[in-house]
Amino acid sequence: MKKTIVLLFTLCVTPGLSEGFGLIPDAHAFDADQIQIHGFISQGYLISSDHDFWFVATEDGTFQFNEMGINFIAEPLDNLRLGIQLLSRDMGAVGNNKVEADWAYGDYRFRNWLGIRAGLMKRPFGLYNQIRDIDAARTGVFLPMGVYPDIARDFYLATQGVGVYGILPGGLSYEVQYGTVPLDTDDGIVKIIENDLGFQTKNIDNDDVFAFMLRWNTPLSGLALAFTGLSMGDVVAETNAGRINATKFDVYVPSLEYEFGDFSFSAEYRYQNTEMNLNGQIMMMDEILEAWHTTAAYRFTDWFELGLGYSVVYDNKDDKDGERFKQRGLPGARAWRKDIALSTRFDINDYWIFKLEGHYIDGLRNVTSDLSGDPSEDWFLFAAKMTFSF
Repeated sequence: MKKTIVLLFTLCVTPGLSEGFGLIPDAHAFDADQIQIHGFISQGYLISSDHDFWFVATEDGTFQFNEMGINFIAEPLDNLRLGIQLLSRDMGAVGNNKVEADWAYGDYRFRNWLGIRAGLMKRPFGLYNQIRDIDAARTGVFLPMGVYPDIARDFYLATQGVGVYGILPGGLSYEVQYGTVPLDTDDGIVKIIENDLGFQTKNIDNDDVFAFMLRWNTPLSGLALAFTGLSMGDVVAETNAGRINATKFDVYVPSLEYEFGDFSFSAEYRYQNTEMNLNGQIMMMDEILEAWHTTAAYRFTDWFELGLGYSVVYDNKDDKDGERFKQRGLPGARAWRKDIALSTRFDINDYWIFKLEGHYIDGLRNVTSDLSGDPSEDWFLFAAKMTFSF
């Protein structure tokens, strides 16, 4: 006998999601066959010639690089979609295989040009943030690291709140979100800022976030242009140095993507404006992060794809030589990272994908090991990853 499932119960595991249930007049039980269930398990290996990267012990080589996720999607009513994904991940000191709701929301489409979502929604950020968990959607192990820092995945992935979206005439589509960003002192982005500024966070809270996306599928077949952005209000952290307040955090990403047969090309630019002060008086950070990438890939056969990318990121576009770090007795190379990546992808069958990726890196940005002495600015990072998805 087939079991019935009340999806309302499943979705309520995520705090705040009930805001979206105003769209549902009654709770509905329905057949298990009406639920789509997908998931993935990946295990990777990272090793570098020098330095530890992103709080991962890459210099010694590590298997602390994995993800496991399962999602449930159902359409209990016409034009209404409900979904949730549970995720466990480990990346060195971040994640530690803790199971959390990755995203969970209700989605109702009134017209092609107007839909509404509520809950923990995947955020539009660049071309690929909303599909970053789909390993089959890209060639490489990592998305271009200057624009999509994997260590900060939890921060950029989702907005908890409400949003509207739609498809307009002329190949235009849009999405707007308003809500909050769930932040935790163990999040990767908090650890990165602590590493750069030299403090420890006791607790953290943030104001609202506004995010948007405008995409144009141009008349030229395969060519798409997009512009995404997010703006966050005050982020307040109680630290061992005092009360640190980020009064501005604005990020904008113009993007281009072109696909022609088995060839694909993308280019994106990330502009991030951040202001941060200590105890409302001492300016700790007033800078514009600048990053960009160009990435190309070609599928030679049904089972083999090759990708090549170049990514650059500067902590502060007005201090590309790292004078801020030199004044603290640290290498100026902490201010930048230039990365040439070569990726190979092997589609073993419909369920298994194996990837190998090598990075030649110039710069020490987001290196988290001891940088005393005369550390090498040029180093290599190698990644291998096996993914099973269903």
